[in-house]
This record gives sequence, structure tokens and C-alpha cells, in this order.
Amino acid sequence: MNIIKFILLFSLSFPTWATDESMVDISVVISKEGKWTLTYQTQKPVFRLSFVRNPDDSRIERWKPTISDFEIVFIENQEYLIKKDGSSFTKVSLHLTPTYKHLSKDYAPFSPYSDGGVLIYTGRLFACINQCLDETNLWRLSIQVPEGEHIIVSGKVYKGETSWIDSDDGMNIYVGSQQPIVTENVIAEIDSGLPEKIKLSLDSDIPKLMNYFEQRLGELEGVKPTLFASYANIDGHSSQGGTLSNQIFMHWNLNNLSEKVTDNKFLNNTIWFFAHEVAHLYQRSSKGDIYGEKHESWLHEGHADWLAALALLELYPETSEYVANKINRFRKHCSTGLGNFPLVEAADKGRFDLYYTCGLLIHQAIDLTLREKGKKDIYSLWVDFRMQAEKGDEKRSEIFLSHAEKWTSEDLVNRIKEVIESKLSNPDKTLIHLVTDE
Repeated sequence: MNIIKFILLFSLSFPTWATDESMVDISVVISKEGKWTLTYQTQKPVFRLSFVRNPDDSRIERWKPTISDFEIVFIENQEYLIKKDGSSFTKVSLHLTPTYKHLSKDYAPFSPYSDGGVLIYTGRLFACINQCLDETNLWRLSIQVPEGEHIIVSGKVYKGETSWIDSDDGMNIYVGSQQPIVTENVIAEIDSGLPEKIKLSLDSDIPKLMNYFEQRLGELEGVKPTLFASYANIDGHSSQGGTLSNQIFMHWNLNNLSEKVTDNKFLNNTIWFFAHEVAHLYQRSSKGDIYGEKHESWLHEGHADWLAALALLELYPETSEYVANKINRFRKHCSTGLGNFPLVEAADKGRFDLYYTCGLLIHQAIDLTLREKGKKDIYSLWVDFRMQAEKGDEKRSEIFLSHAEKWTSEDLVNRIKEVIESKLSNPDKTLIHLVTDE
């Protein structure tokens, strides 16, 4: 492994390139004292800014306007940045709280490293004039860091400051002094404070999982992916992982990882966690979003969990009992949830967890049937689905189930639709019927 040598200073000032009046310029300045200041600037006076992502109202407490004329308000599940007197403005600055904050079914705004570095999720910063519409999908961002720190954007290292055009779901960028490392598979920014067992696992298991999924779902397109692994080492109890385009990120918001890594169940959970996130990386299409709406999340979350199970069984056969027990727990969890409402309503009911557990059972049923027929498997089905989803505007779940029916049977897909669309009177029986003819 070689330390990245490529360092580029690329600085652009907003006045030079701000020409589109519909765009909002976003800048972040970090002082040498560690204070984060976020500034929004528009080319014409506006009466409010809205945000693309609104999982809760936590900006009100964590983003503080630098002058008292401004405030963030929460109206009908949407946060807005306005002037208190209702007048227009072209520029507003806020102080940010750069600590970890769990957001339900969204990426954490900040994932601190144990040495003071920070991973920041840019999608949390995206703002729009008045209201965010589907056609609003470009933002100009800049960031400036103190001397001695650098920025990693899209796998490249910058000193001082840099600017770029961001889009879609945004990305994670690293700010700090720890040097990234280039491996055969990834550019890695792994927290030096992580326990040795976790670092060794990241170093060996991530490449192994990437090779496994590449052989089955195809090579990743574009630049080499970046792996971020951060450890806040504070009093906490949560961990989070995720993927964005050419990025995998994992965060542990704990202070007892050294104790936890002595427990085999925790280590197995960690490998599953890694496998799920790497599976997401290889599910993705380079040509657009193929995941669908929130209520269709069983499609990609359940798929990633079933792929994690398959990867563990093949690469780590000693985990077979762990995997079997986990699937049984998923079945019980799914059964309990679907006795109250259909799976399609889980997002609206605040039960996103059911998309993982019930989704795994759906993909397991499809995969077992495909293998029995001896034609294809869950990997080749996904590759075909991905190609079709890139072409059309149909609902992603409809495309997937149409392909599944073609390769399995109408009867199986009808059973799956019952799980997705119906409140089940006998969930245990229905879920067992997914994988048997009883």
C-alpha cells in the first residue's frame, strides 16, 4: 500500500463562476479553532431557502445563524431558513455543530474521527430557493480548511481550499490531517484509533468482499472507490454505514470497541455489516438511480442483506450457524410487523427496519427457486433488472418482479405481492409459504 502522493490545490471563488440565478452557492469555512461556518449565497434576493433532506427538525438546534435576524423553522415536515421579519436576503451564514447525529434513514451530517478529523456529508447542506423541486440537482460547493489539514473529494486530496459542482445524493468528504492509503481495491481513510482487529478486517475483508461481488455483479465503473471508516471513541451506542457513488463509509459512535471485538457475535455482525454495504456498492448503476421510492426499499435493502448472507456462507463457512440464526430472527421480526400493516406502508409507519428483514425473505425465496430451476441466480437476476431499470421510468419494484416472474413463476410472484401489499392474517404461514409449497 502506498500513501497518496497526488495533492492538488484547486481554488475557485464563487463570483467567478456564479452565473445561474437558480443555483445556491454553498461554502464551508473551518477556523483553526475548529469552528465550522456555513454560508449560503444567491444571485438574486430570496425570501427563504429550503433543504433537500428533512428527516427531522434537528437543524434548528444544531445550525445557529451568525446573526439574530435569521432563523430555521419547521413547517409540515420541512425545514426553511428565513429572516424573522419576512424580508428578502442574498446571503446568510450559520455555525454548525460538527458532531455525530443519528438521522432516521438518512446519512449522518458528521462522522468524527478519533484524531479530530471529520467526514461531512454534503447532501445535508443542499438548499434551494423557496422550494426544492426534482429538477433542482446541481449545487456549487466550496470548503476551506486550516493549515496542516487537507480535504478529500472524489478520491483526490486538496490542501487549503477547493470548490466543485455537487449533485444527486451528494457525497462524503474528509477533512483532517490523517493521510489516506491507496490499496488495489480502494482509497482508504481508516481511523488510526480503531481497534487492531477492526483495522485488519477492513484491510482484508473489504477487498475479499469486493472481489466476491465484482465476480457476480460486474466491475465498478468510474474512479476507484473511497473507503471511510471513522471511530468517534465517545460515550455512545450506535454505528452506521452506507454507500454513495464510489464511496463506502462506516462509523462507530462508541467508546468500547476494544471490548466488543473480543465477542464473536460482534465480529460476525461486523462482517455482515461490511458485506451489506459492499453489496450496495455493486448493486448501483453508473447511469442513474435504480433503487426506487422509499416504499420499495425492500428491493435494495433486502437484496443487500440476502447477498450478505450468501457472501458469509461462501467466504466464511464457519459463520453458517450465525447466518441461519439471523435469518430465523429476521423471519420472526418480519412476521410480527406484517401482522399490523402491509410492507408497502412500512416507511409511512416509521418501520423502515421491515424492509431489511422482510426484504431478505423475499430475495431468499426468489434465489432458492432460481437455483432449483438451475437457470439463473439472484445475481444474474439483479444484473438483468439493473439493465432494464436504466432504460425506463417504470416503478423499480414492478420491473424487478416482472423479471422474477419470467424466471421463476407467476405463483411465487403472487405470494411475494401478498407479502408486500397485504396486512397478513397469518404472517408465519404466509412467510413459510414463500419458500415451500405447503
